[in-house]
Amino acid sequence: MFRSRRIFAVCALWALLAADAGAQSWLEEYLVHRNPSFTEEGSGSCYVCHAGENMRAMNESVHGNPDNPLSPAALHECESCHGPGSIHISRAHGGRGFPPLIVFGYGDEAAPRSTQISACLYCHDGDDGTKPVTWEGTVHDRMIVKCTGCHRAHVRQDPVMERASQADVCLHCHKTTRDGHPQVGKRVPDFSRMGCAGCHRVHRLPKTSTGGG
Repeated sequence: MFRSRRIFAVCALWALLAADAGAQSWLEEYLVHRNPSFTEEGSGSCYVCHAGENMRAMNESVHGNPDNPLSPAALHECESCHGPGSIHISRAHGGRGFPPLIVFGYGDEAAPRSTQISACLYCHDGDDGTKPVTWEGTVHDRMIVKCTGCHRAHVRQDPVMERASQADVCLHCHKTTRDGHPQVGKRVPDFSRMGCAGCHRVHRLPKTSTGGG
């Protein structure tokens, strides 16, 4: 009974709005044309709700260095990666908004894979004069893999960028390699000393075979 009344109320509301061009125009503006903007307070708005060790670590990371003009912290701070947050932080929406902010990682609330990758490549594409990060067409460019599958931003040091901890990140997926890595020369590589990037280049397009016959 309650569900039927709710459906009837929704239908009645839409009927009234359909009859009123002005109200319908307002509804379209409300639902479709609400474009969020960057907040004036920047990360100060974020810290009201998002605090703790992860945020402190972020401030001490390469992404949180405001003195580096290439860092997200020097542009729009948290919103450089997560998108404009004016609607997200509004009291009326209580942390939710339309469109939602970019949530990285995996899970029901995470943004689509293409959105996450585009957010990372916005800075890491080399347009600012830095060395570009090659992604499309690489060995890890597959539907289950995102940048956050290997990299972490809310830490002081990204484990996959540190030689001592790099192998642990790689071996999370490449499990059989820990005990089954082929010998290089006369011995198996020392992962803790060499990492994986000493031999493997994951951000590089695979070599294509050239030549005849």
